[in-house]
Amino acid sequence: MKLRNSYLLPVCLLAAGSALAQDARIQEIIVTGVRDTHTVRTDDTLVAPPDTAQLLRKMPGANINKNGELTGIAQYRGMFGDRIRVSVDGAPISGAGPNAMDAPLHYAPVAVLESLTINRGIAPVSTGQETIGGYVEAQTYSGEYGISSDFEFAGRTYFGAQSVNQGAVASAFLSAANRNHIFRSFVMQEQADDLKFPGGEIIPSEYERERYDLGYSFRTGDHEFSIDFARNNTKNAGTASLPMDIRSIDSDLFRARYQWQGSDRVLTAKLSTSDNEHWMSNYHLRRPPQDNMMTTGAMRFRRNWAVSENYAFALDVEQFVSNGSWKYGLDGHRSIHRSTITNPNAAPFYIANFQDAERDVLGAFVERSVSLTDQIGLDLGARVNLVSMDSERVSANLNPMNLMMGMPVMMDNMASMLATQFNNDDLSQSETNADWFARLSFDSENDVVWYLGAARKSRSPSYQERYLWLPLEATGGLADGKTYVGDPRLDPEVAHELELGFDYDGDGFYFYPRLFYKEVSDYIQGMPASSMLVNNFAQLMANMGMGSPDPLQFSNVDATFYGFDMESAFAINDRLTFRAIASMVRGERDDINDDLYRIAPDNIILALDYAFGDWVGSIESIHYADQDQVSNTNLEQATDGYSLLNLTGRVNVTSGLEIVIGVENVLDEDYLDHLSAYNRAYNPDIAMRERMPGLGRNFYGRLMWYF
Repeated sequence: MKLRNSYLLPVCLLAAGSALAQDARIQEIIVTGVRDTHTVRTDDTLVAPPDTAQLLRKMPGANINKNGELTGIAQYRGMFGDRIRVSVDGAPISGAGPNAMDAPLHYAPVAVLESLTINRGIAPVSTGQETIGGYVEAQTYSGEYGISSDFEFAGRTYFGAQSVNQGAVASAFLSAANRNHIFRSFVMQEQADDLKFPGGEIIPSEYERERYDLGYSFRTGDHEFSIDFARNNTKNAGTASLPMDIRSIDSDLFRARYQWQGSDRVLTAKLSTSDNEHWMSNYHLRRPPQDNMMTTGAMRFRRNWAVSENYAFALDVEQFVSNGSWKYGLDGHRSIHRSTITNPNAAPFYIANFQDAERDVLGAFVERSVSLTDQIGLDLGARVNLVSMDSERVSANLNPMNLMMGMPVMMDNMASMLATQFNNDDLSQSETNADWFARLSFDSENDVVWYLGAARKSRSPSYQERYLWLPLEATGGLADGKTYVGDPRLDPEVAHELELGFDYDGDGFYFYPRLFYKEVSDYIQGMPASSMLVNNFAQLMANMGMGSPDPLQFSNVDATFYGFDMESAFAINDRLTFRAIASMVRGERDDINDDLYRIAPDNIILALDYAFGDWVGSIESIHYADQDQVSNTNLEQATDGYSLLNLTGRVNVTSGLEIVIGVENVLDEDYLDHLSAYNRAYNPDIAMRERMPGLGRNFYGRLMWYF
């Protein structure tokens, strides 16, 4: 097979002939999309969001489910959440929040980001344990080795501001390095007020976050070792699409990596841990619950304490042979989750939401890349994952005043019966899941490489899907406003998929289209709960102004995903480049006539980029179609299409100093973002349970200085 990894063709062809080519250090944020087995890189410094997940909108097939400014959930070709494996510096992270307030990319702020990578299409089995929906990896900036034995000091500073929420961020990376050692440190502070849209403000949507890193790398001969510690602390942060807001997320992240490069093989070992503690409430940022005819507002105050512990390792060996390579690996990930809901006005009140919910995955894989002829290549691999899950017994006290009759007594009795049912169920579950993939490539030698891929991918249920025992909205960030219960007996999801496409690389023009089709057996989806006890409890809660009636239960159904995405660019001349990225996906239930929830509308990005000397500019037009193929089961609301215009300019003042200014939504378009869920907080500008609006005109700037 001909190796085409050298064709690193920009998605945003801003850098061709620009000053960025004169100093590689200026490419400080690289958003990377993988076209099958090779990589497309683009300098995406012209965007300045606080949430790294928003950069996915620049990639074909990818998008973001946005529940807050720091709470973005990756979506790829219609799948999202735990179906997409996300790693930060090679480490898997299961957040503490049962509603994904701290989704994995929360732990890789843009200010510390070096690159974001997405496997386009079918992800090889070596990329992770459960990649039924794809694979995304964020790499943070770690500095560079020196060229001599003398230590040299270097650094990177990052300053940004935007008008849409008066947001500001400042960070500094400092290192001392020579040819064998790197000592590094990093500090970041960012904060913002509530977001603005053409009709008012999103309340609450403010945020505060800080981060501190220390790390060390050492290399000698064929060996390299690194160790890093990070403390990522989020303070007050509004998440109006969810029932509570963030009070704090305190996280300690540790990772170590060793690599040995021999003459014909490479051995890599990774070890990581994280300890995440999360507090949230429904009263400290949004308007607290008010009195109603059924109960006082004070009795509906809620706060939630949640923690997660992660332990992971990975060991792989890549061996190079005459006609390709072999790759073998062993990996494991253990996560433990706890969550307790309390009321500050009634100390005895509590709900043991999740009680030591454990999820352990041990995996092994083998991959082969082989050249069948000078024009035909084959990549294939197989993986086995052993998944085991368990939970401790749960309980609750919903009658903190020890009343003898009334609504609290009824609710407490129902909760006790639900807890007993759960505790008597078979909570210990285990599965053996088998994955495989194969990709055939054909180089026609006329600037076109064809690809045909097939795969079987699987995923065991999340801890929320199995162990949510009381009708609540702790659903991993679904944000549909519905209450759910889990099912310990859920079967794993199994997907069979096909992909067809080609890469055309011509003279000043490239075009990379893909068609895909995926059938999923035992897809996990909310279905109307059949338990009378569950339905009666949810109705009582709704009558008191908490949650919603008609709860759903996570269940196994059958589903189908299919669609098309592409990226392309055309160099009009030495200075002007036209580019386009388009994505279309459909997600349908096969058991009933219904569409799947929260599928991105058809969308296309059209842009004209100009590069001359030290200056780069871009005019970008973003178009989203109507989305009326919505889930009736989830009571999903349709949205109208919209178009946005963005302008950006960049100048390299010196070889190490870059300034970016831009305007998003230049025309201050009033629109609804289909993936931004629904309002769950009192707001005079947005009705309760109305879809969240898109953001208004945003002026932003960024300064980056390497020294």
